[in-house]
Amino acid sequence: MEITIPINIKGHKDYKIQECDTAIAMGSGDVRVLATPKLLALMEEVSSNSIRKYLPEGYTSVGVEMHIHHLKSSKIGEQISIDSDFLKQEERKLYFHVIVTSKGEKIGEGDCNRFIVNKTKFENK
Repeated sequence: MEITIPINIKGHKDYKIQECDTAIAMGSGDVRVLATPKLLALMEEVSSNSIRKYLPEGYTSVGVEMHIHHLKSSKIGEQISIDSDFLKQEERKLYFHVIVTSKGEKIGEGDCNRFIVNKTKFENK
C-alpha cells in the first residue's frame, strides 16, 4: 500500500515541565532540570501526532533516527513549546525538523526521522 503524506504539515504542543521530567527522575543525570530524554520524547510525540490523521487505519509511524541538540536548561514549572515541520517523505521514511522554545528562546532543536508501519505486522515481528 502506497501512503503519501502532504509536505509542510506543522505540529505543535505547549508543555509545562514537571518533576517527573527532570534528569534525576529519568535517570539521565543528577540535576532538577528538563532531561534530554524527555526533550527527545516530546519532539517525537509532536512529530508523530502531526501526521497521524493522514495514515490509514491500522498504520502508524515509529521513530528510527534522531539528531538533536539540547541547547539550554529548563526548570520545573517552565512552559515550553514544541514545533515540528514535516519536510519530506521517501517511500515510508518521514523527515521532520523540530524546534523547542521557552520564553522566546530556542532550548532544543533536531531532526526526527520516522517510518510508516502496519501496526499488527510490526507488533508481531
